[in-house]
Amino acid sequence: MRPRLFWRLLFVPVVVLGAFLYLSLISLGGYLLMLGFDAEQPQPQRLMALAGGGLILLVGFWLLRVAMPRRISPVLVEPER
Repeated sequence: MRPRLFWRLLFVPVVVLGAFLYLSLISLGGYLLMLGFDAEQPQPQRLMALAGGGLILLVGFWLLRVAMPRRISPVLVEPER
């Protein structure tokens, strides 16, 4: 097996695993926010769930912002003369 093909084949499961972990993180934040708005939970638990869910969602959206490229297509810059 050529080394280049090996790294390409290894890249696919790593990307799938990363996407699964990212979706799990966002789902955990959403679940904690839902628990925070649940009236049946005790007040301290609701506050901790709201704070934790909000923080997890902020970190998740920050990771998404960092991972996405700034521009989809490259910009051609003409040198000034």
